[in-house]
Amino acid sequence: MLNLDYLALLATAALTFITFIFLIVVMVRKTAKVSFVFFLALLSIVAGIALSLLLNKSTYLYILLVVAAILLTLYTILKAFAKVDDKSEKKKKNDLNTVTQKRLNIIYNDEDISLLDVNKQFIFNTADSFKDPEGLSVLLESFGKTILDLTHADGCLTLVLDDFEDILTVKNLTGTFIPCYKLPENIPHKQQRVEMNMRYAQFNLKDNIFGNVLSTADSLMVNEPAKQSLIVQNGDEDFLKCGAYIFVPLTVNAKPVGVLALSKSPLSGPFTDKEYDTALRLGDFVGSAIKSVSTHNAIVESSTIAKEGLLATETQRSLVPSKLPAIPGLSLGTIFTPAENICGDYFDVMVSRKDRISFVMADIAGKSMNSLIVMIMLRAMLKLIVNTTQTAGTILSWANRGIASEDTVDHFASVALLIYDSVNNTIQYASGGTTPIFLYSAENDTVTEISGKQEPIGVEKSTEYSDNNISVKSGDIVITCTDGLVEALNTEGVQYSRKRLEKVIKENHSLQGKDIANKVKNDVKIFCGNAVQHDDQSLMVIKIK
Repeated sequence: MLNLDYLALLATAALTFITFIFLIVVMVRKTAKVSFVFFLALLSIVAGIALSLLLNKSTYLYILLVVAAILLTLYTILKAFAKVDDKSEKKKKNDLNTVTQKRLNIIYNDEDISLLDVNKQFIFNTADSFKDPEGLSVLLESFGKTILDLTHADGCLTLVLDDFEDILTVKNLTGTFIPCYKLPENIPHKQQRVEMNMRYAQFNLKDNIFGNVLSTADSLMVNEPAKQSLIVQNGDEDFLKCGAYIFVPLTVNAKPVGVLALSKSPLSGPFTDKEYDTALRLGDFVGSAIKSVSTHNAIVESSTIAKEGLLATETQRSLVPSKLPAIPGLSLGTIFTPAENICGDYFDVMVSRKDRISFVMADIAGKSMNSLIVMIMLRAMLKLIVNTTQTAGTILSWANRGIASEDTVDHFASVALLIYDSVNNTIQYASGGTTPIFLYSAENDTVTEISGKQEPIGVEKSTEYSDNNISVKSGDIVITCTDGLVEALNTEGVQYSRKRLEKVIKENHSLQGKDIANKVKNDVKIFCGNAVQHDDQSLMVIKIK
């Protein structure tokens, strides 16, 4: 043979031997199945090369190459037509399922699976709530209990954004939530009273932690409340001592829905990162549920209001005086513009004697028949009590006790009551809720809000309303109105505002009460343009001649 042939055979023999060695390694490590046929084929090739080199005849190489080829061909034929091993296939599937499950476990840990179960239960509860008119309250209560359990919080507060106003309203309180906002000064530091205030609290989107969280859409975990400027410490009592907090903005498709707030007492320690993460995930569930229920309720409510609205509006009109009485020494003017299918505002003038002329302005929360019932109850009580010698504060306190004591009534009212004494030129007044009272001073040419802040009527039956007294002179004007007027929106979503009302009063103070009211009405109309209003607009002007 030529030297080149020897080199080729030696190279082939070396490679074949290396392959043989690696096959042995594969068998030892069990990384794959290796048939003995491969070893026989390799041995045949090596033997053929060795004989050819030793005997200097290539015939042996050709013969043993044919043997190796026959062995490999027979092996492939047998494998191609062999019967499938079911057990083997099942084992492969099981192995695949095991691998798949391991991969899933990397994606979804036990906590995730638990939260998915919670989400499923939330969905079932949300569907059930559609059947109940009070479904949202019941739903949020069940959510609150679950959230407390999963986050180890002591209290859960759920606030919902009003559809027409930038106001957050507490819709549910579960457990013991430590207030982190400044409590009203007239609320005594008693746990029951503080909790009652919290259940009906409202917040704008500025200057408080809830509004800030929703406005910025940033969640927040606060384990050191002293370092957070928006968290307010209200007192040294144990139930007022701030602990740890979690605040989660509730959004759906990037649109704000409300805020979920959790709290721990100082004794319960801080929130952990895991509890914070759980709260964030649950917030997504809660936000979606609130949006779904609110949308459903809005559809049902619009249908119900359409049927009840006409009757309620007509009844409402019959309760409001169509003509104001002529009262010596006074010039009166009013605005009463009810929104379509809304029944919330009520005003009246009740003349008992010269030293006792009563004026009332009320805004009942809610719509249609529910608010109409409260309106009728309030009107009947005031008509009865104002003819006594009781003060304005006492009258409101008695009316509040009567309405709040009714278990079937779940609405409340913002009320301003003024009693004018023409003999002494004094006005005694009391108010509760959001109905303001303004005084234009002819001497100083200024408009000042003189009403204080107290709970609405119907919230807590033990609430006592305070009396206030002012002396009035010729040219002075007392104005009261409902929030539907000062919060009327134009086409750009901007509110009419109290400042604009005060400006119109000041500019037209020399006119009669009726003319001043008409100036305000025209100004509101110009400001709002074609914007649809969603609340009644009422105003009363009392000018001292």
